[in-house]
Amino acid sequence: MPARPLPRRPVVVAICLLVAALHLVTGPQYRGPFRAFVTGYLIDLALPFSMVLLLGVGLATVRGLRSSFARAGLIVLAGVVVEGAQYFGVPLFGHTFDPLDVLAYAAGALAAVGFERVVFTDARAPER
Repeated sequence: MPARPLPRRPVVVAICLLVAALHLVTGPQYRGPFRAFVTGYLIDLALPFSMVLLLGVGLATVRGLRSSFARAGLIVLAGVVVEGAQYFGVPLFGHTFDPLDVLAYAAGALAAVGFERVVFTDARAPER
């Protein structure tokens, strides 16, 4: 008997709420384990992950953004713009340029693509 598919919208909303809560417990004040990773890269992984999923719920009817790879590319492009602005001294969502942030954005976005394909059965269907 095949497993019942998970409902996309409630799962994505729960993930987005968890990422939002993560913002409250991490940041410069964080003193727990893996401090350098948590304060430097965890949000850079988690936020693109949740944004790709959220765009899949909110913009599912937009022709060019039905593809999870297109949504992931859009999110990574936004991250590149943010990091580029920081490189040129424009404090857009932060002050410090770090090229590893772009890799974290890409890893988070690609993880969301994989998550969609594993967890949501409709993501495995061929896209038209």
